Amino acid sequence: MPPIEHEWPNFAGVPEDDTLTMTRPKGQRLARWVWYDGDLRKAESLNVHYYANALHYGTAVFEGIRCYPTDRGPVLLRLGDHISRFMASASLYGMSMPYDEGALFAACLEVTRKNGIDNGYIRPLAYFGEGPIDLKPKKECPVRVFVAIRELGIFLGDGALRNGVRMTVSSWRKAHHTVYPTQAKASGHYANMVLAAHEAMDRGFDDAILLTQEGTVSSATGQNLFFVKSGTLVTNDETSSIVPGITRDCILKLAADMSMPVQVRSFTREELLRADEVFMTGTAAEVTPVREIDGVVFDTGKNTVGALFQRSYLRAVTGKDDRYAHWLTSL
Repeated sequence: MPPIEHEWPNFAGVPEDDTLTMTRPKGQRLARWVWYDGDLRKAESLNVHYYANALHYGTAVFEGIRCYPTDRGPVLLRLGDHISRFMASASLYGMSMPYDEGALFAACLEVTRKNGIDNGYIRPLAYFGEGPIDLKPKKECPVRVFVAIRELGIFLGDGALRNGVRMTVSSWRKAHHTVYPTQAKASGHYANMVLAAHEAMDRGFDDAILLTQEGTVSSATGQNLFFVKSGTLVTNDETSSIVPGITRDCILKLAADMSMPVQVRSFTREELLRADEVFMTGTAAEVTPVREIDGVVFDTGKNTVGALFQRSYLRAVTGKDDRYAHWLTSL
């Protein structure tokens, strides 16, 4: 298939005429204002103490929340669900959060509005701050919280949404849910994924797939995995040591509304390689098709199930499908 010059959604017809034209930023420009411990501050004025427990031990939790442009102005996608998961991750790590869900909800809106961004990625993060060298940070280390935002376009590079990405199965296994709470979005957990991502990059691939300790498929480095076989959509669940993503949940809801057969279960690498289509989901990655895994090629393009979900998802998050208006929070 020859390369396609224009990134979707800047063309019509996936799989039927619907332009969904959006102007995507090309980089990841950082915004000037950050909400930090209750106040808006200029980003250049912030610092992290060199003895912050999180810097030494990865004791931080975070979220990623998309901001999209719509005909009625910028919106934040499933903000309440993200903040609830943020609080749950903090609780799992013994953080006494100094702000409630309402304050954090408002902070995300405030920082987005102040920076004037309509196509971006919001990062709330809570971390254990300065204190003794100790593995019991909740005893003495304060909990610091910030909400930052940056512009974000096509996360996995130009052409990813339209043409798909090339993946490899990593030699590194995903840490098991009995090792640490894999449903939490904790900073230290991602050292595991950094190893796999670097391995993929060094092999010449776009990203990696990690297997569980049992040898079944877990996830990509930061995305959930779906595959399509004979018209059935398949994904795995928490028993596969995944973070059950909010974008993943959107796809499952869209599939239910389409009356598409869905199976949520563990699956093997061989099952994945025998699929008709494979795609990944995540807040940053959105719905990204996989065109290859270690030399095995999958269907991509306008007339695939993955393209249908990609189109349906982007229609929903940009306010073009009123059935999902409750997913969106206006500024």
